[in-house]
Formats: sequence, structure tokens, C-alpha cells
Amino acid sequence: MNTTLLFIISLLSSVASHYWQKRTAIYFACYPGMALWKRVLCYQLMLSVFFLLLGAVTWLYVLRDWSVSMAYPMLSLNLVLVMLISKFSFGEVLSVHHWVGCGVILLGVVVIVASTG
Repeated sequence: MNTTLLFIISLLSSVASHYWQKRTAIYFACYPGMALWKRVLCYQLMLSVFFLLLGAVTWLYVLRDWSVSMAYPMLSLNLVLVMLISKFSFGEVLSVHHWVGCGVILLGVVVIVASTG
């Protein structure tokens, strides 16, 4: 499979895992007295773990083909996507500093991609 496609799967899986982790935290906050076994078996947590594992496995294949000096900076796109999800899915307020930080991350990724070729 194409390494770029594996990277995209890994990136989106990581973002999905973060989304479901937040959903799990919200769910647990709504039901503070829930039994431990119900917490472990809730679908929000299961989805979070599934996407975390999928992201980790595909990430290993990415690292097999890409240099670490390129792969890890590219993974910072995760931060941008999670921030956008926090704004649009959870209604979190983002400051100018958040947006500037995203711009810097995106600029860094563009520089890395342009330097590779």
C-alpha cells in the first residue's frame, strides 16, 4: 500500500481517537456513578481504542518507509485537525494564538514537503 495513504489513515485515525476520547470523557461526566465494567465496555471508549490501535499500526508502516525527520513533523497536522474538531464539534473557543500556531504548523509542513521534493 502507498505510504502516503498509510500516513493519511494513521493521521485520521489518531484524530478520530482523540475525538472519541473527548466523547468518552463527556459521557463519563454525565454518569459519574457508572460501574467500571460499563465504562470499559461503552462504545465511545471502544471506538477510541480501535482508532488508536489502527493509527499506531499504520504509523509503524509509515516509519518503515519514511525518515523520522520527515514523518514526525508531518504528524503535527494532527494538532491542527484536533483543534478544528474541538472548535466545530465541541464548540470550544479558540484564541488568535491558536490560529497563529496552526498557521506556523502548516507553514512548517509545507517547508518540509517542499524540501523533500
